[in-house]
Parts: sequence; C-alpha cells; structure tokens
Amino acid sequence: MEQEKCWYVLKTRPRQEKAVRNLLEDYGIVNFLPTRMEEHVYVNHRKKTIEVPLMTSTCFMLCVPEQRFAIANSLKYKTELVTDRFTNSSMVIPNRQMEDFMRAVAVTDMVMEQVDITEGDRVVVSEGEFSGMEGVVAKINGRRRFIIILSNLTAFALQMPLSYLKKIK
Repeated sequence: MEQEKCWYVLKTRPRQEKAVRNLLEDYGIVNFLPTRMEEHVYVNHRKKTIEVPLMTSTCFMLCVPEQRFAIANSLKYKTELVTDRFTNSSMVIPNRQMEDFMRAVAVTDMVMEQVDITEGDRVVVSEGEFSGMEGVVAKINGRRRFIIILSNLTAFALQMPLSYLKKIK
C-alpha cells in the first residue's frame, strides 16, 4: 500500500529559493514556491519584471515521510526541514491548508465590503475563487481581512467581499 504524501517546509539560504525549486522539479518532486511579479527599475532606467518569492528562504515540497530527509540532504544547496516547535518533528502542512494557500497566492484582486462578521470569527468562504476555504477574520491596519493560517509557520491576509464569508458555528 502506497503511503500518503505530505507537504513539508524547506528552509533555504536567502535568494536560493528558485534554484531549490528548480532542483526539486528536476528530481520530479512536486513543490510550491509562492511568488509574485515585481517591476524593477535599474540605474539606466531600464524596467524589468522579475519573479520574487513571497516568503524569504522558504519552499514547500510534497513527498512521503520516509523520503523527506533524503530529498532535503540530496540538494546541492543548503536546505533543512523546518521543525514544528510543538511536536519537535518536521513541520507537516495539511493538504487542505496547502491547497487553500496555493489558491490564495494565485489570486490577489479581491475587494472588501461591510457585513456582520466580527474580528476573531471562524469563517468559511461560500462563493468566489476561494469557495470552501476556512480561516479567521482579523483586523489589520483597521480593516477586516480573511486570514489563512498555514500550520504554525505563517498566516496570510486576503481582501475579499465579506459577503462571501459565512460563520462557522
């Protein structure tokens, strides 16, 4: 019986994230590097759009638990698996959280509107591109945001119509 694959968090050296992603792809390992496109203007006024990682020194890989150390150690760049401080073992990101995170990174053009949802409410998205995604409502800079928590690693805030959100009871 084939063992279920899990998402693991790899820490890299700064500015080696894309190289690690490319090596994982060369090895046939499913991975995810959250990025955004940024326009840089150089001294000679030349503009260039480049891909920039959203999280410094972080890449995600999907593999069976027995292979995680072998993969991390076989890369020619220095990498290490992030340890969950509560379990003192390699941090595993649940598949559902990782899918939600990848969907959230892919879309960034949401707008906000007023609805009777308050800070701290656990909610589920009922419509739109994030339908089925669960999270928490929080205030950031005086504005309500939908928060996606990625295990104990990080959290991301999204702007979306709050009418898309339904309270979880």
